[in-house]
Amino acid sequence: MAKPGKKPVASASNAKHVRKSNAAAYERGAAAGKQQYPTAGNPFPEGSDASKSFEHGQLDAQKVRSSDKPPGR
Repeated sequence: MAKPGKKPVASASNAKHVRKSNAAAYERGAAAGKQQYPTAGNPFPEGSDASKSFEHGQLDAQKVRSSDKPPGR
């Protein structure tokens, strides 16, 4: 158990798992951002790393989708 006031040390395997799950959340958000009318919102708990990754993926995909349109239309 960690001592009060000190953060527990994260293992390398745990960090790898977090990166992998955040990458999956990003991809899921990107898929939602590519849809013109997404059917569901962010499925992850508000404020979580996965939620932030989902939002970044969704916004990045929307930027790409909007840049496909010619200017002035």
